[in-house]
Amino acid sequence: MKKILLMVVTAMIATVNVNAQTEYDNEIAIAYGGGANTDIVSSIAKGMFTGKQTSYWGPISAEYFHRLNNNRVGIGGVFVVGGCKFDDSKDSKSTYFTIMPAIKYNWSVKKHISWYSKGAVGVTLRSQKGGASSKDDSSATFNFQASLVGVEYGSAFRVFGELGVGEQGIILGGFRYKF
Repeated sequence: MKKILLMVVTAMIATVNVNAQTEYDNEIAIAYGGGANTDIVSSIAKGMFTGKQTSYWGPISAEYFHRLNNNRVGIGGVFVVGGCKFDDSKDSKSTYFTIMPAIKYNWSVKKHISWYSKGAVGVTLRSQKGGASSKDDSSATFNFQASLVGVEYGSAFRVFGELGVGEQGIILGGFRYKF
């Protein structure tokens, strides 16, 4: 009788572990986008203070989300980095660091594909070296990301793409790992 009870308990524990591995509470992601707020603003402001923008790199972003009990809502944060160079000197450049608390809502969840929307608000820290004024400068400004539609495909390791507006870009894509 003890052996049967032990086998039943062992089978139940194994079943619980298998189920726990198919539901993910956390996710991390790395992405690259195009059309970030800082790229657009620095292009419009060309010549006013910094000279003509000649190149922009980024936005490169890292995300973390923790899913709440309903498994549709995730809360977390987004970190974005980007930068640009200007034509007035080879040493003239700006670097942008953005940190934003975020929320993600999965509105369609299937086994291998999910559709979602994401919103984030936070602050961008800009560091300027060189430029027309020849002074180093820094500033902090409000920033956001509103991804109206996102899709991800895979199991624990997923690829994803998003369309929206904000500091991560108008369009972005990357890789996500759920654990």
